[in-house]
Amino acid sequence: MNFHSIDYLLFLPLVVATYFAIPHRWRWALLLLASNLFYASWRWEYLALLWFTTLVDYFAALAMPRAGRRGRNALLAFSLVGNLGLLFVFKYFALLANTTLYALRMGQVDPIEILLPLGISFYTFQTLGYTIDVWRGKRQPERHLGYFAVFVMYFPQLLAGPIERTGKLLPQFRQERRFDMSLVAAGAALMLVGYFKKLVIADRLAMIIPPILADPSSVSPLGAVLASLGNIYRYYADLSGYVDIAIGSSMMIGITLSRNFNRPFAARSIYDYWQRWHITVTTWIRDYVHIPLARKASSRAGREGAVIVTILLVALWHGASWPWIVAGLIAGVGMVAEGTFRRSRRIAALRDGTAQRLGIAPARLAMLRASVSRAYLWFFLILLGSLANAPTMADALSMWAQMASVPHQLAALDLGLGSGFDIGRRFWIVPAAIAALEAYQWLDARRSVCARVNARGAIVSWGFYLCLATVILVLGSFGQPGFIYFGY
Repeated sequence: MNFHSIDYLLFLPLVVATYFAIPHRWRWALLLLASNLFYASWRWEYLALLWFTTLVDYFAALAMPRAGRRGRNALLAFSLVGNLGLLFVFKYFALLANTTLYALRMGQVDPIEILLPLGISFYTFQTLGYTIDVWRGKRQPERHLGYFAVFVMYFPQLLAGPIERTGKLLPQFRQERRFDMSLVAAGAALMLVGYFKKLVIADRLAMIIPPILADPSSVSPLGAVLASLGNIYRYYADLSGYVDIAIGSSMMIGITLSRNFNRPFAARSIYDYWQRWHITVTTWIRDYVHIPLARKASSRAGREGAVIVTILLVALWHGASWPWIVAGLIAGVGMVAEGTFRRSRRIAALRDGTAQRLGIAPARLAMLRASVSRAYLWFFLILLGSLANAPTMADALSMWAQMASVPHQLAALDLGLGSGFDIGRRFWIVPAAIAALEAYQWLDARRSVCARVNARGAIVSWGFYLCLATVILVLGSFGQPGFIYFGY
């Protein structure tokens, strides 16, 4: 039951209508039933693993207040082994086995793909965060199994986030609420934005980018650069589109989910970019991995190592492959280097002294620094875009080899992109849609576009949303597979 399927567009209104039609005391049961049906619509076998994770963390956390220190540690270890063990077997075992056997020249193990449970990286992190918080004494365990199960399985965010914390999401299931048409309208508007991102941008890029990553020789050096940036934007449009649909769906019920993206391509540095990208994942790893590691580090090198490990884990969470590992190392080292240049007094003195000798005013120097920082960021985005979802490391290296010839192509006054982009007039739909989306997000950051539209009356607002729906139906790419992050 994809978010952009007819089944879901019938399922959601039915759930919302039933939710407000039944007494409050039974609403958690409805959401639990709906969430199980939603998950089972993909493959019902996955439900066993989902319930296993739910029960492991429910009972482990429930027993912690009555256990001593050693008992709490043992219960936490039980939760970690149960959850991370599943994640390792289904997501990372094939990478380790293939790498080991390749090093021993013993062939290759087929990766475990068919049985990969949908959304396993999301719901294991969500339940682990709850158990760790109980272990740390930051919250009391949830005693109602039904409410806890809804927290784990809540259908809008089950497959691809956002990863919610217990303190924010779980109490909302207990709150009694009445039907609010304004929330339904706002949720539907946000869902339309999500469908635009997914169907008009991400799915159209899905027809262009993967073949180029698999065959870099099909594009010119400039085409390779453009494909790398397009790959990064495809990930953004796909996941943020899912999250918009998830938040909008939940909004209709009156339950608020976390924001997961904050205009990442408006970032001014690598650090700023990671603050804006997949916020609930990066903050989860920051709180449960990076901060504990950094606290134990007694030296600057140790703290910088904690940063690299953290970003590497973010990359491994995105994909179990060597291209993703290299992407994580590049991003981690890049962030450490950026921080070193920003904090170094010696570099600051050299920079300021040079600017003074050249007669560069402080305001002008600040602008130059911002430009260099953004150029540094976009250089790393190009590298990361060539690695994200690359079939093999050899394909990624071929992309780098192509991009290394950009100066020669520019020197020859050749702006061709190569046959990989030879798809006729359809190609221009994507950059036009990206420009429209970035303009929308720029305006929305200043004041909600939906609020502006709704303030002009029903005729204007309905006309705007009907136009957007028409654009999606006319320009959207239908028939593509589900969201990229469903397999994470």
